[in-house]
Amino acid sequence: MFGSGVYAGWIVVDLRALAAVCLLAVGLALMLLGLLVRRRAWHEYITMFIALSSILLLAGFVLLQTVMNHPVVVERDFFPLR
Repeated sequence: MFGSGVYAGWIVVDLRALAAVCLLAVGLALMLLGLLVRRRAWHEYITMFIALSSILLLAGFVLLQTVMNHPVVVERDFFPLR
């Protein structure tokens, strides 16, 4: 570690916004599965639910973080330790 320093930082997570995005993603995924998917095997329902909720969670996170300017994850400060 010659010439490089050790850094630390404070990262803040807005748990209310994260919980709201998670609940919306799960609810929308359940509604989409209930409305659009019929007569499948149980493991296909689980796979589609995980895929849909992950995509919706990522989309909601990106929308809040960038477009709506209400950050869910914020880095407050980075500082050298030595």
